[in-house]
Amino acid sequence: MILRCRLDVAVPRASTRTPDSRLPFRFEMRCTSGHVFLTSLLILLRARRANTATEDSPEFQNKGPTTYALTAPLSLVWASEGEDVELPCDITPPIPTDSVSMVLWFQDTAGIPLYSLDARSGDLSKAIHWAVSDDLGKRTYFQIGDGHRAKLKVTKVTYKDQGMFRCRVDFINSPTRNFRVNLTLVEEPTKPVIHDAQGREVTGVGGPYLEGYSLALTCQVSGGRPKPSVTWWKDGEILDSVVDTMAIDSPSKFTANHLYIDRVTKSLWGTKLECRAQSAPMAAPIVREVPLDIYLKPAVVKIVLSEEQIYAGRPIAARCETWGSSPAARIVWRLGGQVIGDPNVATTQRSNSTVSKLALALGKHDDGKELTCRAENPRFPGGVLEQTKLLNVAYAPVVAVNLATGYVLDILREGDDLKLVCNMESNPPPSTVNWYHNDRRLEHDVAEGTMIASNTLTLRVLTLDHSGEYSCEAINSVGVGQSPPIHIRMKYAPRCRVGYERREITAGRHEPLSLRCEVDATPKDVVRFSWTYNGTRGDVLPIPNSRAQNNGLVSVLEYTPAADTDFGTLACWASNSIGRQRTPCIFNIVPGKPPQPPFDCSLHNETSSLEVNCVAGADGGSPQHFLLEVRAVPGSPGVVQVNPPTLHAPQSDQGTVGEVPAIYQERNPRPNFQLHNLEPGFDYTLYVYAVNGRGRSEPALLEHVRVAEPIGGKMEERTGIFLEDLKKALPKASSENLIIVIALTGAVALILIGIGVVIGLAICRRRTISPVKDGPDDFTTPTYVSAQRVEPRIRYSGDSRRSQRTSLYVEENRNEPDLLQRVEIDVHD
Repeated sequence: MILRCRLDVAVPRASTRTPDSRLPFRFEMRCTSGHVFLTSLLILLRARRANTATEDSPEFQNKGPTTYALTAPLSLVWASEGEDVELPCDITPPIPTDSVSMVLWFQDTAGIPLYSLDARSGDLSKAIHWAVSDDLGKRTYFQIGDGHRAKLKVTKVTYKDQGMFRCRVDFINSPTRNFRVNLTLVEEPTKPVIHDAQGREVTGVGGPYLEGYSLALTCQVSGGRPKPSVTWWKDGEILDSVVDTMAIDSPSKFTANHLYIDRVTKSLWGTKLECRAQSAPMAAPIVREVPLDIYLKPAVVKIVLSEEQIYAGRPIAARCETWGSSPAARIVWRLGGQVIGDPNVATTQRSNSTVSKLALALGKHDDGKELTCRAENPRFPGGVLEQTKLLNVAYAPVVAVNLATGYVLDILREGDDLKLVCNMESNPPPSTVNWYHNDRRLEHDVAEGTMIASNTLTLRVLTLDHSGEYSCEAINSVGVGQSPPIHIRMKYAPRCRVGYERREITAGRHEPLSLRCEVDATPKDVVRFSWTYNGTRGDVLPIPNSRAQNNGLVSVLEYTPAADTDFGTLACWASNSIGRQRTPCIFNIVPGKPPQPPFDCSLHNETSSLEVNCVAGADGGSPQHFLLEVRAVPGSPGVVQVNPPTLHAPQSDQGTVGEVPAIYQERNPRPNFQLHNLEPGFDYTLYVYAVNGRGRSEPALLEHVRVAEPIGGKMEERTGIFLEDLKKALPKASSENLIIVIALTGAVALILIGIGVVIGLAICRRRTISPVKDGPDDFTTPTYVSAQRVEPRIRYSGDSRRSQRTSLYVEENRNEPDLLQRVEIDVHD
């Protein structure tokens, strides 16, 4: 029987096929059934030969084909659906000189190869690749590479592709080798679901959790093949790997991990926990992150003051810093238990730190108080931390003067004792205490009755001089404290007010006078006044009070002298509940008179004027002014009126002096005058008068006043005349000699001027030292005597000589008489 078989195989060349080619091999078989049988037989015979050679080897003796497949090396390959996988197969010949003949890939127990590589041509790079034409064959390709790196690539694996793959390698001379690869597709679990301790699902941030309290979270997944592992991680480190499997009444199973942290610490703040679910070691884990919201208590609170030593009234800055709290702490300031308001506080907050700045202006009342900074976490019950500083405020002494116990200010009298206490508050304590009376510092003096001990002042045997203001002063290192004064006022009988003891009043006849009598007295209420009069005859008479106006401590008497006998002495008396005035207030009423003439007049010839200077005499008891008249000497021809024009002053009742009229008049409140533009070559007489309301005085004369040259002439003209005369005197002198002569002349002139100045100063000094002669009687100077011995209720003596000496107008060289002797006046009538 003849069998015909035709096999047309269209196989691309191995060298032209790329690893990514997915073109199937095309087989065209046109054989009869006998041809197919023959081909199969040849393949089986070849396989049998190879098996026989393998079985003949020592390690495989007495082992069948099934045993051989089970004992081949096994590799495990995990893959996810849709991924590309590589199944390894080592085609390296055991003998270096040997080579690969064929490579066959089988899946599970199939007898037909899934993929084959025919390299019997001897060139592995030109080997013939063949794959079945089903879906798996289209997605496979054998990549040779290096011998031990050969692998069968399967793209986009599916669950149908998983199973046991076997790689059979035939060599030309070496025994056949088999390799097993278990391809398993991973079934990923569901995405982890996280629940808190109350069973609520955590979809975002976990918590909040309080520092120091426990934390419980559960991570749960469903499904997965192989069985997934569920673990908890933090910052790349595993926290919990214990897996709990729960069977639910459903076809699927759940895998869970319960995380429990007994005490939450600050290390968990700001971190994220990860729940990782992984079905196989080679598969990527499914991660679910859970950010934690941790509430933390303040860890540190610190008060920082800008100055270590605090002074009252000097502003300081206080800063409170706190950190460690989450969310940021709220700062509350307290001073002495009182909350300080927000207007004085500036606060800056960050994630877990807060800084608060406070401006403080402390006073003495803040010394010893506590300054507290309290940090509170508003979301953490009991999350409070605070710091307290005890304030030491330094301040200058605060001083006050008080009466010592047992002394009453209102009942003090002359002769009593008094004790004052200086009460002080200061920090630090004062180092010095001073006492003052009317701003005069007191010293410890037992003889004078002033005793100072510590903070007390004792005054013994008070007199009226002790009245006034008393204050104390305390000094410490900060400053000085001055107390408000305490006024010590003792009760006493009336006495003349200072400056009103004696007054001299000039008046004319029928000139009304208002005499004001002012006294000091304590108490001031119910002060009564009386007036007495002592004329020039020595008679002391009372003046009716009806003519006086009394107002408190002042009595005003309207008095008009009508005759010469009305000029004399008036005495003002006062009394109160303490007693009567011992020394009256004296008013000397003197008649007015014209002033005394000026004296000691002198002339000074200035370059621009002629100065007349005199010394004023007594004013006669009334305001005075001065009058200058310039008259020509009789018989001096050619005298013209002085410019500026004559000031026509009013003539007095005494008429003009002489018959020569005045050519110039000038009035001045002082006896100082300046004359300009007097004609030279003529004699003048200058008259200087003193004038008041009573008339004018006799003139002070300056006779035979002559001006040699015009006053106010130019110095240049005089110098020119001098040089011309000098040139005429030295006609033959050269210019150089002329300059020398002028210089010598100037030096001599300066020497003479200096001598003249020295002589003038000596004369002036001698005139000043020499006593001034007494002028006419100055009735403006009071000649009355002291009235200290005037007693109430005075009677007149019968002695006329004694009575004449009682006048208050007694010359100063007489002995002091008894004033107002024995005048008895009942001021209460």
